[in-house]
Amino acid sequence: MTLLFTGRKADLTAGLKTFTEEKLARLERVLHDNLDAVPVLIAGEHDVHARIGTLTAKADGAEFEESLGLAIDRLLAQARKHHSKIAKGRKRRAMRESLRRGPGLSEVLEPPASDGPVVVPMGRVPVRPMSVEEALLRLQELSDPFLLFRDVDSGRLCLLFRRRDNRYGLVETET
Repeated sequence: MTLLFTGRKADLTAGLKTFTEEKLARLERVLHDNLDAVPVLIAGEHDVHARIGTLTAKADGAEFEESLGLAIDRLLAQARKHHSKIAKGRKRRAMRESLRRGPGLSEVLEPPASDGPVVVPMGRVPVRPMSVEEALLRLQELSDPFLLFRDVDSGRLCLLFRRRDNRYGLVETET
């Protein structure tokens, strides 16, 4: 952590500097970054202005130690909030990607030696017996663009899909 102390009409003692370093060590644990902190001590009102990247805090107190502690506590609260936002975004992104890949299928099958298309496994699809009308109702409920099912009447494998013109297409297999 890089600290740049500024004292405006104030004496910066070694004890005050070590106190600040100890308090700011907690921030380093939360943010996990190489921090650059700029505490500014102003004599008279015992004000402390502290800036770490985009985090800023100002505190007033009877003593420098008190105001410095309050400012760093405010910075710590801001850092925790910032860290939780970042972590929540990572979790959302990971959840979206895992839903796209399917359960347990994160590897990509590369073509042998050519520059052909890449096949990405998307998971397994259960094939349930149902009528075309049931399949149509189920596809309207789902967000998937297609539904694979076994037709109850013919016993054939069928694929029902949404077309670009908002109609539905049906593909039946031949045996």
